[in-house]
Amino acid sequence: MSETTIAPLFDVLIKPRWADQDSMGHINHVQYFRYLEEARVDWLDQSGFGEGEGADNFGLIMAAVGLNFRREWHHGRMLRGKAWVLHIGNSSFSLRQCLYSEEGSELVAEGESTLVCVNSEHRPIPLPKSARVHLQPHLLPV
Repeated sequence: MSETTIAPLFDVLIKPRWADQDSMGHINHVQYFRYLEEARVDWLDQSGFGEGEGADNFGLIMAAVGLNFRREWHHGRMLRGKAWVLHIGNSSFSLRQCLYSEEGSELVAEGESTLVCVNSEHRPIPLPKSARVHLQPHLLPV
């Protein structure tokens, strides 16, 4: 199995803004992190992730994030943001995040992020069962 056979956790279109360009005319590298953040937040808002049994006082914090830039991109061309689950731990999970051309044929950037489940005091707590159930179908094989 691979990314082509495992459904992504999210698959969203992103419209780069004119102001996202740098002085060289391509999308500034910082914007890619923002695009993926917006995609994750939309996924969390729309998916019901973490809702249900064991989800009281549950939040997520970003513990690590990194991207490798594969090609430059320009304003006027849509991007497609996708993510898959790489690992589900006791209180955290890791994602493989990618930005592609709109049709998905060109890889623009790829990387990993790790999110930690925390309580209201920002202390790690075990992922609720409902969160694990939500992540499991999108887990890439090792």
